Amino acid sequence: MTDENLQTRTTGPLFLRVPITRLVLLSILSCGIYEAYWIYEHWAHIKRRDGLKISPFWRGTLCVFFCLSLFKRIHSDAELRSVQEPQFAPGPLAAGWIATIIISNGIDLASGPIAIVTSLLVPSYLFLVPVQNFINSATHKREPAQPYHRWSIGHVMCLVLGLAMWGFTFASLSLDFVP
Repeated sequence: MTDENLQTRTTGPLFLRVPITRLVLLSILSCGIYEAYWIYEHWAHIKRRDGLKISPFWRGTLCVFFCLSLFKRIHSDAELRSVQEPQFAPGPLAAGWIATIIISNGIDLASGPIAIVTSLLVPSYLFLVPVQNFINSATHKREPAQPYHRWSIGHVMCLVLGLAMWGFTFASLSLDFVP
């Protein structure tokens, strides 16, 4: 790493600082799409920050295979740990996140509109919250003036796609109850 890269790394954000309310609300409103985007965004940030030759797109698309390595990378980051010790366990959180996605997909396979709505409300995002809390807290301690990551076109796209899915879901619910 050159001196210029080292200086950029120590003055910029180490990981994406996103408000917890945005993480939770976008996860719910986007029917979970935002969770994959959240993983993609973190990998894209890591790629830029550390100069890695990785594909954030594929790591976000295949997020169930890359969430554990992301959680471990955040957990073991020396710069974050120098400010605050992490209070989360990467393995159980990744396993819980993957399990809730599998459960949600299983519920979704059941027939009926109630099953569809229930599958959309399975709170898999709760397994991302401790990781984001650690990032936000350590970032604030390290650099209190560091702003949250701003809204991006990706955030808006997740929201639009999710709201469309909610609209189709509620439209199908109303059609199922029409005599």
